[in-house]
Amino acid sequence: MKGFKQSVVSMAVAGLLCSPAIYADNSASAFTEDGTAVIGAAAAVAGLVDADGYTKVLSTTLKNSGTPKDLVIGLSFETQLFTMTMVQSKGGNKSTSTADAMIEMYVTVDGVEAAPGNVVFDKRYQELWAKLGGVMDCADSNDDGIISFDECTLTEEEIGLILDTTAAHTFNFLSYDIGSGSHTIEAWARLSKGGSVVGSGDTGASASLGKGTLSVWEVHGSIAN
Repeated sequence: MKGFKQSVVSMAVAGLLCSPAIYADNSASAFTEDGTAVIGAAAAVAGLVDADGYTKVLSTTLKNSGTPKDLVIGLSFETQLFTMTMVQSKGGNKSTSTADAMIEMYVTVDGVEAAPGNVVFDKRYQELWAKLGGVMDCADSNDDGIISFDECTLTEEEIGLILDTTAAHTFNFLSYDIGSGSHTIEAWARLSKGGSVVGSGDTGASASLGKGTLSVWEVHGSIAN
């Protein structure tokens, strides 16, 4: 039965993209302009971050009457990630610098997490390494008392960069069997960053949110017919 309901809601999502009046009984929405979503360090200072590091970024309400309905909740956000890696190397020593940043989001309906739960909206891992200026061995091979450059065996120099990025800037969440009354739909976000340096170098990272929208559609099972 649950598998059938999931199929029905999936059909509703597709239908909403084409003709909302056919499938949507009721709807609600909210939006934020760039800079109005208090999140990250500013949210922490204001005491708006929960124990898991999440901050509420959007909220709206929807009133339902009659039989239980299902909700399709669309969440979209501009996201910005910044990662910087710099290395310094000499004498054949390898230096590595890493930086990472991530934005995770989820939606709740009356405090209950909507399916499928936590979603990665944007994620990046960056790693840079270098091994430069190495000399393995030098010897006076012609015995002339002078060691020249061509009498040295040099190690191979190397520079490498790894970028690993994941993004889902728009995502549809689902909530089933919502009863009658007024319901609160909230979107939550968590920003995280990190980095490390082995050898000599520098690292930096940040993550932020821009403009976003929260859209809610109430759908019913009869759309399968």
